[in-house]
Amino acid sequence: MKRIVHIVWILLLFAGSVWGQDKGPTCMLGFAFEISNDKSWGYREPVVVHITPGSPAERAGLKLNDILLSVNGHGTYRQSHQTLMNWFAENDIEVTLAIRNFEHAFKEITFRKECRHPNAISEAQLAPVFAFYSLEDVQDRRFIIPVKTQKNEEALYYRYRTFGFAPTDEATRELDERINAIFLRVLTEKGLTHDPVDPDFIIQTYYSYEGNSLFRPESATLGSYQPVWRFDSRNHRTVRLPLYDPSEAVRVEDIAFNLEFGYRFFDRKFVEPGKMSLIWEGEVKERLTEHYPLADYLELNLPLLLLKFPYVGNLNYATFEVKYLKYHYTGIGYDMSDLKSVVSVDPDSPAHQAGIRPGDVVTNIQGQPFTHSSSRALTEGYRRFLAETMHLRDKKTRYTDANGFKDCMFWNIANYHAISQAMADSKRYKAAFSYLFGFNQYVDWSTPLTLNIGIEREGEQMSFAVTPQVVTSSHILAE
Repeated sequence: MKRIVHIVWILLLFAGSVWGQDKGPTCMLGFAFEISNDKSWGYREPVVVHITPGSPAERAGLKLNDILLSVNGHGTYRQSHQTLMNWFAENDIEVTLAIRNFEHAFKEITFRKECRHPNAISEAQLAPVFAFYSLEDVQDRRFIIPVKTQKNEEALYYRYRTFGFAPTDEATRELDERINAIFLRVLTEKGLTHDPVDPDFIIQTYYSYEGNSLFRPESATLGSYQPVWRFDSRNHRTVRLPLYDPSEAVRVEDIAFNLEFGYRFFDRKFVEPGKMSLIWEGEVKERLTEHYPLADYLELNLPLLLLKFPYVGNLNYATFEVKYLKYHYTGIGYDMSDLKSVVSVDPDSPAHQAGIRPGDVVTNIQGQPFTHSSSRALTEGYRRFLAETMHLRDKKTRYTDANGFKDCMFWNIANYHAISQAMADSKRYKAAFSYLFGFNQYVDWSTPLTLNIGIEREGEQMSFAVTPQVVTSSHILAE
């Protein structure tokens, strides 16, 4: 447990020391970019590689892999990273971007920057810091899929607007139609259009699913391998799958089935008009611990594989990072130097509507006192809570998070009441920020809809009933 607590303490100190240096407001756009070296997608132009959930950029419609053609009217081609950053800072209030993607050859979007007190830390930032109160709701995971990609450097993918499917074999029609439905859903979300009559490119698939004749159910090592977790983009949750980790050596007698799936995109119009030119191919080979129907495998994994298109990154495999966050949002911005002090309240937020204002001092939330005189006291209570409640977690859900911590586990359902009692032990654990996950029974057995927040304002004790919003966001990156 030392590692987690150490990380939390460093986060609190680091954020306070850095943000506290700037006297003006801290403004954010909510996305990150890199300058592309990919000749098929945004070559020598900035490409969006990360978007903060709920940020101004996301609300404005910016998407992963969007190519930025201009910033505030300045063309981005062959410009340095520093020059681009200077252009983003030209206007203190807003920014105008011209973007290119599958849906738009050129589109301008303008959005306001989100500015906050320089020393404020938001609830969205605090929730990951106190993630072990509810790993069910705050997850930062990384996993690998062994997909190999081939691409045609002569293809300029932003030219493509429509797609179609190769003819199916009558013997496999039902499965092929189910696979095509996944492509249709995912590629449509990317901005492409299905055109069965005159598509820009054709999709062809191939697959095999075979039992391993050397498999031994009585093998002594069967079941001793690391579990494999992957993200289900349909339900926005990470699930355990009957697969072997592609980076782990596995005895051949422990492999129940071998699965192979590949897909190819053939250009019909741009590379060599009138001819079928291969412009993209992805192929994955998996080892299965037990029977896992190919259609079910593809329902979950094919949308992940298609995240590599069109901005591929690594050609030999795919690394995915999932950030999932669900928390109670009130709109309070806490002082990094003194977490019980309110330095900002988001306009029209639940806390603002209830009457909480900057300058207020939080004395308690849901009976949990904010009596800590420093971040250290709060962190020590968190450390004690993690160590003394570890036995209440479900070992079957163990996983390694993106930071390399191997003992991440969900709470055992049978222990929910005991967990709730532990979090309520304010003298021992100081679990003040457990309110961020108060919609769960293991945080508050009565699962209230309203938070009672005690405030001290100019020496006067006050109480506010705040009805928070449950904010959920999931974000997945592919490299």
